[in-house]
Amino acid sequence: MLLKSVEFPITDERGYPYELPFFGKEIEFKNPITILVGENGAGKSSLLKMMNDVVKLYRIEGVSNNTAKKGSPLKSVFDQPIVSYYRTKPKGFFFSAEDFTTYIHGLELNRQEAKQALDEIEIEYKNKSEFSKSLARMPHMSTLNDINNLYQKDLLSSSHGEAYLDFFKSRLRKNELYFLDEPETPLSIQNQITLLSILDEAIDEGNQFIIATHSPILMAIPGATIYAIESESISKVSYEDIESVQLLKQFLNHKEQFFRHLYKKKSE
Repeated sequence: MLLKSVEFPITDERGYPYELPFFGKEIEFKNPITILVGENGAGKSSLLKMMNDVVKLYRIEGVSNNTAKKGSPLKSVFDQPIVSYYRTKPKGFFFSAEDFTTYIHGLELNRQEAKQALDEIEIEYKNKSEFSKSLARMPHMSTLNDINNLYQKDLLSSSHGEAYLDFFKSRLRKNELYFLDEPETPLSIQNQITLLSILDEAIDEGNQFIIATHSPILMAIPGATIYAIESESISKVSYEDIESVQLLKQFLNHKEQFFRHLYKKKSE
């Protein structure tokens, strides 16, 4: 175990995010995987971001990061959480589906710019020596080569879900801490199950995960501690008591009742 606990002291400030339910609370991490559940806007992502401003895990630079640097309302409280470690401050990664999408778009832009530069060199150096042309082409060829050999699979030609999993797996090391913000977003059910397998192997390597998710599949990870963030509280819950899981079970077992109610309202 790497991260022991995080405490959000009570503050006299008012408004978002100071009124989120985990202010004035201490959250303990006693298992390799901790799951954060709750509705949109409950504060799952905010909790991860505020913790990460203290822990400072590596995060891909993306639009959301730049926005925070330019004056996000969370910035003024980022230094307030009190984080405790079992030994020393760990290394690791903050992994968000939004950041990954931005990263992929950046790779594609870099590849397109390199190809365009090579086309322009062919025209510009048409009457120059092959040696001069080769020198001009070198940095752009290097860019393309780096992108093509960066991961086991070509992230730009793979499906989004496959690229996402390959990128995530390539970042895993031993004895590190990972914050995952809704990692299921680009993943099919099959790929979410694949992610479970990746997480299980990573735990055996001494890694620890804090995961904010809406996925009933990820919520079901055996042995995980689950915290439910609600409008006025944050508390431990069992998988069976998660409201969204209960609703999903009701729908799967009695979907005809849901549709009967839906179409009855439409016909009125």
